[in-house]
Formats: sequence, structure tokens, C-alpha cells
Amino acid sequence: MITQDIYIRLVDPTGKRKPVVNHHRVWDRQRFITAQKALHEVKAKPDDKLIVEMATEADYRSFMGYKEQAA
Repeated sequence: MITQDIYIRLVDPTGKRKPVVNHHRVWDRQRFITAQKALHEVKAKPDDKLIVEMATEADYRSFMGYKEQAA
């Protein structure tokens, strides 16, 4: 199997917390997304629910505060 980099954004539907962008290296992309949605959207307590969205590497780099390098 080949690993893949995946970026997800966790968004608080109530707006109390800022969105968080995470990076993961996974074997099975769809299985990982399904597990994350089950963890954060289905099984979470009502006050802890987060919406799982796909993000890009650019979103992650911006969230982490990386500086863009001039080419």
C-alpha cells in the first residue's frame, strides 16, 4: 500500500472555537475520513461535536503560519 497525505479541517458548528487544520498520513483515505466523521460528528458529546471538512496543503501551511518561499 502507498501512504497518502490528507488534510482535514475541524469546524465547531456553534462558533465557540476556531477551526483547526490537521495533517495526517494515511493508508486508506476514505476509511480515515469515515472514522474521523464518526469520532467527531456521530460519537461526540453534543458540546464537543465538530464538522470534518477536507482541506488543502495550502490551508494547512497557512494555519501553521509557514512563510511562502520565493521561487
